[in-house]
Amino acid sequence: MLLSASSTLKPVLIKFPLMLVLLGGAQWLQAQVYSASFSDSQWSAQSGPFACSLNHKIPGFGSARFTRKANAAEFLELRHTSQAFPGGIVRIETMPPMWRGDVSSLTLGQAQSTGGEPLIVTANIAAIRGALEQGTSVVFSSTQISSAGTSLRVALEARNFGPAFGQYRQCIDELIPYTFDQLSRTVINYTSNADDLNPAAKSQLDKIVRYTKADKRVLGILIDSHSDKLATPEAAEVATQRQAELVARYLIDKGIDPDTIATRWHGDKFPIANNMNKAGQAKNRRVTVRLENASTRQQMEKKIAAIKLAEQKAAEKTAGQSSASNSSLPPTLEQLEQMVEQQDLTSAR
Repeated sequence: MLLSASSTLKPVLIKFPLMLVLLGGAQWLQAQVYSASFSDSQWSAQSGPFACSLNHKIPGFGSARFTRKANAAEFLELRHTSQAFPGGIVRIETMPPMWRGDVSSLTLGQAQSTGGEPLIVTANIAAIRGALEQGTSVVFSSTQISSAGTSLRVALEARNFGPAFGQYRQCIDELIPYTFDQLSRTVINYTSNADDLNPAAKSQLDKIVRYTKADKRVLGILIDSHSDKLATPEAAEVATQRQAELVARYLIDKGIDPDTIATRWHGDKFPIANNMNKAGQAKNRRVTVRLENASTRQQMEKKIAAIKLAEQKAAEKTAGQSSASNSSLPPTLEQLEQMVEQQDLTSAR
């Protein structure tokens, strides 16, 4: 609609895509406005163990999506399929319903558009959701003119927001609060002659169970058991076998596929602390539980290949040259232990 200079301008609540032309000084300012109609407004939630999303279709423009991932801040993305927000500041304001004459529009903040890319909003997310939950639509308005000579306004319609938001909020409450990297190498300590797992160990293993069931990228679980110095190597071997099997049995009883678990026991071959005192002995009595995915397995294969190559070169050199080559091998027992545990062995030992 083209307005003459003598026309009276009145606030208009726009619920469908159109081109609005306003008179501004000596120039025409075009604003492209997009919003779902009141009757067609829909919100939908998608739930998962590691991410939740709340989606809203905006006819003619594209979509809006709230996203929350485990251990990450929530953000809002306005993704276009046709016209993008021009680069510059984008104002964020509430737009009360027409029948709420007692409610004024409020400024919720602003976002920065890079131009051509989806608009990502990271600040004032709670205020935006709060307005929608209270039945007030939210409008995003560009302050710059695009190459086509228009500014852009995109509205999130509040109708039907509540039920989907309830599902979204429940999903957030149930997100797994730890990552693969945090659980990829878990150390469990045990007491001498322990015939059951202690509560702390079970708590750690419960996290591994929950994560492994949720993340289909986990290929397997490797269990390596170590002991402190015992009377005989045979006694240490038996003790570590018992602890490795206790851990494996707990995981299996919790629903982990036994075919994905590899257990190994090493006796007292790889201490990481002094066995001459109780504190050191307590550290040496440990079971390491590692998660494998495609990335860690590839890294492990490269390390094993490098170790074998170093050993081969060392064997081919003279005694003096061999000594220099050995400097590239792990210099500490702890590094040696980690090297042993990075072998993908399916046998028990």
